[in-house]
Amino acid sequence: MKDFIIVFNNTHEAMAGEKIFKENNIKFMIMPTPTYITKSCGISIRFKECELSKIDILISNKQITFKNIYVKDQSGFQVFK
Repeated sequence: MKDFIIVFNNTHEAMAGEKIFKENNIKFMIMPTPTYITKSCGISIRFKECELSKIDILISNKQITFKNIYVKDQSGFQVFK
């Protein structure tokens, strides 16, 4: 199962995202944003592929604001959306 991270524009967005994930029973982990991805916000949310459909609904409903979503592969994290 693949790992994904959501990267945010700032800490406020990251905290709001964490709250929304909790409210929607999405399993996740807070992690430092890898510096090779961005320096805009030091906090990211990591989640498993099985949570992606729930997160897509939140995105479609504009319930979460974020900078990018990345998927982890052998060489690190690559842009997903």
